[in-house]
Amino acid sequence: MAEEKIKNIYFFYGEDTYTLHQKIKFWKDQFEKKHGGDMNIENIEGKELEPKSFGTNLQALPFLAEKRLVIVKDFLGRAKADEQKIIADILKTEVPDFCILVFSEAKAPDKRTTLYKTLKKIAKVEEFTPLSPPQLVKWIIEQAQQKEGVIGQSEANFLGERVGPNLWQLSNEIDKLISATGKKNPITRILIEDLVPESLSSSIFKLTDSLATKNRKGSLKVFKTLIESGEDLMMIFYMLVRHFRILIQTHSLIAQGEHHSAVARKLKQHPYVAQTASSQSKNFTRDQLKKIYGNLLQIDKSFKTGRIKISVDDARELLLEIEQFIIETCK
Repeated sequence: MAEEKIKNIYFFYGEDTYTLHQKIKFWKDQFEKKHGGDMNIENIEGKELEPKSFGTNLQALPFLAEKRLVIVKDFLGRAKADEQKIIADILKTEVPDFCILVFSEAKAPDKRTTLYKTLKKIAKVEEFTPLSPPQLVKWIIEQAQQKEGVIGQSEANFLGERVGPNLWQLSNEIDKLISATGKKNPITRILIEDLVPESLSSSIFKLTDSLATKNRKGSLKVFKTLIESGEDLMMIFYMLVRHFRILIQTHSLIAQGEHHSAVARKLKQHPYVAQTASSQSKNFTRDQLKKIYGNLLQIDKSFKTGRIKISVDDARELLLEIEQFIIETCK
């Protein structure tokens, strides 16, 4: 089996698209340095790949160099079964030693397909999984250091909670913070509060925390801040419904003795969301969660049946319903 993996075929996939993108970029940069530019690098989008001519493409000799680098992006997730089988057969016989072939998938592919099974057998495989909260904090600290910035553990944790697990956005926010504070100067919590907008999901978590402790004033304040920040009211409402649905499911799984990693897998949620939900669900009883979720569904029903009227210019009735929901929940 070890001999079957000596071919220059690589398979990178996973939901952590930022790290996956950085990996591909690193490979391209290193290839250019070693083989004199990008003339022998070919990028093929999955939707543009022609299975029947793919083997001939791979056989094309490199121009004034020893190697070619061929990167195929997002083919497995969209190709038909017969197309995947053609490619799988080509990989077994028609990849020359001078061709470095990389398959890159931004999502976890269907493991039942012929091509996936072939790649798992003959390619060098690396999966890019989402980061857990502790890993996210470590990543933020390391990213700041790489960009010649300084951020402490507490501040990194606060930034992670404020933005969420989106590494693309976190990278941009770190750049912004370092630009504001200057290299080698510590990034403070106050600076993060001033410059980094709180994500909708982060605000929903904060609102749920306030509801759990029946903090009416705090809950209404978070809700008001969301409205004033320009977030769409319907989006806020449906995010709240979705979050309490996840909390009910999480509460049930935790009661069955499941770890938050199993919760993430079974509910198909980001590990960051699953771990936070696991912690937050402990602040409610199952009956409380069912009652809250039922009240939210009643608002949804009232909206859909026309009892609550809403238009592009006037959402006051829905706004009042949500405020009333918050007040009732905090009693």
